[in-house]
Amino acid sequence: MTPSFPSAPKPSVGLSSFPKWISDGYYYVDKSLLIQSVLDASEEVLLLPRPRRFGKTLNLSMLRAFFEREKPEWRDLFQGLAIERAGERYTIHQGRYPVVFLTLKDIKTSHWSDCQSKLRKLIAAEYLRYHQELSNGILMEQEHSWFKEIYDETADWPAYEDSLKNLLTWLQRAFGERVILLIDEYDTPIHAGYQHGYYDEVLGFMRNWLSGALKDHDDLKKGVLTGILRVAKESTFSGLNNLKVHGILDADPFSDKFGFTNSEVEKLLANAGLSDTLPTVRDWYSGYQFGKTTIYNPWSVVNFINDQPAPASTHWINTSDNKLIFNLIRDGGPGVHQGVEKLLEGSFFSEIEDVIPLHDIRESSIWSLLLFSGYLRAVGRHRKGSLDLHRLQLPNRETRLFFVKTINTILEEHLSASALQALLEALVAGEVSTFEKHLKTLVLNLLSVHDTAGGKRRTPEAVYQSFVLGLVANLDHEYRIRSNIESGLGRADILMTPKVRNKRGIVMEFKRLRKGEKMERQLEVALKQIKEKDYGAEMPAEGVKEILKLAIVFDGKKLQVRS
Repeated sequence: MTPSFPSAPKPSVGLSSFPKWISDGYYYVDKSLLIQSVLDASEEVLLLPRPRRFGKTLNLSMLRAFFEREKPEWRDLFQGLAIERAGERYTIHQGRYPVVFLTLKDIKTSHWSDCQSKLRKLIAAEYLRYHQELSNGILMEQEHSWFKEIYDETADWPAYEDSLKNLLTWLQRAFGERVILLIDEYDTPIHAGYQHGYYDEVLGFMRNWLSGALKDHDDLKKGVLTGILRVAKESTFSGLNNLKVHGILDADPFSDKFGFTNSEVEKLLANAGLSDTLPTVRDWYSGYQFGKTTIYNPWSVVNFINDQPAPASTHWINTSDNKLIFNLIRDGGPGVHQGVEKLLEGSFFSEIEDVIPLHDIRESSIWSLLLFSGYLRAVGRHRKGSLDLHRLQLPNRETRLFFVKTINTILEEHLSASALQALLEALVAGEVSTFEKHLKTLVLNLLSVHDTAGGKRRTPEAVYQSFVLGLVANLDHEYRIRSNIESGLGRADILMTPKVRNKRGIVMEFKRLRKGEKMERQLEVALKQIKEKDYGAEMPAEGVKEILKLAIVFDGKKLQVRS
């Protein structure tokens, strides 16, 4: 079978079956050398964590189509692909092995009982796929009873923990070849368990289920798992000495196998007659760094092409509710908010944890989660004492818009969208009384609620940081915004330098009223400090002729602004 292609085929949106992709003539970005990398790897078990919608399921479907011995008609799918040209050393493995292929990407339920039910059905379906081959005297009487109880879903739950291990043993016995085991999105049920309160139950099952099949199993040829995160090895892959993780920070043969490289995008756009859109595509969807390879978001690129002539927009971000990420940012402490501010301004350094402890997410874990989930990129590293720090940035415009939307959603919990816009417009226009009115509302609402994490009331410092984030998120196209930086003879709380010369600059100094202090006096002190410390001293050299200087003093839920 030789696939027939239209004159200018487009890539498919959402299709994850490799045989159907090729047979139906969609444009295929050739990732078949993943097969070579898998066969060349010295380890039996490979874990390949990548962000969602980066081609994991399609790639595992390709591996299945290559190795699967029960589908000789799939051999022609690889005609003309890179793996065919790699030589007999690799093609000798084509169509040779029994394959177990399980995708867990849809096992995300609100209750443990529903998760169990979905796992039962998934495992039963794979058992049924080999019903004929394992019903011809291959199994002993007791084994056949176990086999039947799994595929008709009558087995007790503990029996499912051995279901994968047993299936590998029986398939090797039936075919005389060791088994290829492919598990897609292994961590989806674990994420769901974390979010919905059955983390311990699902983690216990996954540990026993996977370790039984993967740990020193004589009947395993290769095991390949994909997911988003590397969940703690001691909790999920206990005792797996034959496991090798190839993550996005590793410069290795797997770096370019998920997502699109620059040359692949150039060819893809040229095929669609869209070569002139490359700068737009690069600005919106590129910027990921896997090892030493620059990667484009494949989901967004494909959607951009298929949506032409519509303008670029946020395709990948819209494929998830992002609830976990949103909550971690909203409920994070000042360090998290300052980190987001620095990301919007350019970059910042943080420790990165290769293993994410979902049950105990600390501040450094948040940045690790954002990095491995596709919201950040790591572009460098350096040591600071005993710490190994990574320089983190926003990859592209799409991810930047996610953070802007997240910040505005957090602020709009306390101030309507129209009032937030009015606050920002009043600040830029120098309308101090209107700005003060809306800022009072924001502060009152922010200080009237409890943090969801820990039940502590927000401090004026936290309000300040939320306000700064709102400025950076919404006005960075008009101003270069910096907070708590050296300026003149001291540190200004906020400096806003206009990017257009005829606009006024803005300097803000925040004070917290202490016991026994007078509001009016502290406003004067703040304004005097701006003048004496010469905050904004560098602005005239940048062509700024007018500077609005604001003193803002907090007293509990009250504040006043003076210019």
